[in-house]
Amino acid sequence: MGILDKVVKIEKRLEKLAARRDAAATPIEIRRAILDNVEEQVRPAGRSRQVFPYDRLTIEVLARRRETAAGTAKTAAPERAELEAVLSPEDGLIDAIRERLQEAGCDRVGRLDVSVRIVSRARPEWKPGALFQVTYQRSEAAGAPPAAPPVAAGPRPRASKPAAAEPASPGAGASAAGTGAGRASPAPAAMDAASLRQAQLVVLEGEATKKAYTLSGERTNVGRLAEVSDKHRRVVRRNQVVFLDADTETNQTVSRAQAHIRFTPPAQFRLFDDHSSYGTRIMRDGRMIELPSGSPRGVQLRAGDEIYFGRARMLFQVK
Repeated sequence: MGILDKVVKIEKRLEKLAARRDAAATPIEIRRAILDNVEEQVRPAGRSRQVFPYDRLTIEVLARRRETAAGTAKTAAPERAELEAVLSPEDGLIDAIRERLQEAGCDRVGRLDVSVRIVSRARPEWKPGALFQVTYQRSEAAGAPPAAPPVAAGPRPRASKPAAAEPASPGAGASAAGTGAGRASPAPAAMDAASLRQAQLVVLEGEATKKAYTLSGERTNVGRLAEVSDKHRRVVRRNQVVFLDADTETNQTVSRAQAHIRFTPPAQFRLFDDHSSYGTRIMRDGRMIELPSGSPRGVQLRAGDEIYFGRARMLFQVK
């Protein structure tokens, strides 16, 4: 079993743990939920570019003792020592945030000032049962938008993502006052509908039914053969990007259900591996990004990405 398959198995175990109502959230789950929350603050900036408009993050995490023989109430919060070991900015949290932003399409991630505070009591404005809160700000010297109100996350990070923070603006009115979690404000459109129709996958290596495929639907399946059938010959999947079932070394590394691309308005294309046999990878700026097999998170595509479906290769471009 490969390392990536082991990672996927661990993720699935965590998801099962998070689904249990009597299970305490682990520091790793909270860390992942914080990274998900950070990614939700990325905004389109036009021409398929993405930006993260903040450079100061204050993360407050709730720590409580678990149930003891003395009768201390059991909560979903981990202990302080566990949180400090996993959420230390100096021991990899900032690097993890930076890497997540780069995966989300942010070309340039400047200096990040991240502080983590372990607290013993949730603030009044937090959601009931929330385990952490992230406050996003931008230094005045950077000439950025006003600070976003804090975002509080619920006790099940893997079960439901924390709500995205709503950037404050003069005259915008109240946003979920007293809850600590505002609704995500509409992001400005990075590309119009005509531009979206011009997002394409161009074949660089391998034999396919077309030289280029336009990504026009909400979901685009990639694989070998146009239709995939089960053992009873029932069609279970249709591919829109179709590699031929040719007896070539390259095409035989493309699985029948290789991967799919999901479009999320206003202008985000995200690539997912569908438990393929030979894997799905992205070559970006000279660095290879390996997609975990079957991971539900995927990776956001950027113009110029070279995608490897097994040994077949395609170029993602937006004209």
